[in-house]
Amino acid sequence: MSKIFRLSKLKIGQVGEIVELNEEALINKLGINKGMSVIVLHQAVEWLVQVGYNQISLNKEMLNKIKVKVASI
Repeated sequence: MSKIFRLSKLKIGQVGEIVELNEEALINKLGINKGMSVIVLHQAVEWLVQVGYNQISLNKEMLNKIKVKVASI
């Protein structure tokens, strides 16, 4: 079983899978759902992440509301 952790802890370039969402209504507006793959592309004041085929910019507060596990590819 893979360890589950917050998206803000995923390393740049590492592929994760979304397993849990807090505030699902807000996150669904962004097109993020459980089971989707996620990659952190850039980390600064805000993080650039790719979720599925979309790239979005999220702050650390939002990243902490998303829990992931490392994807087994």
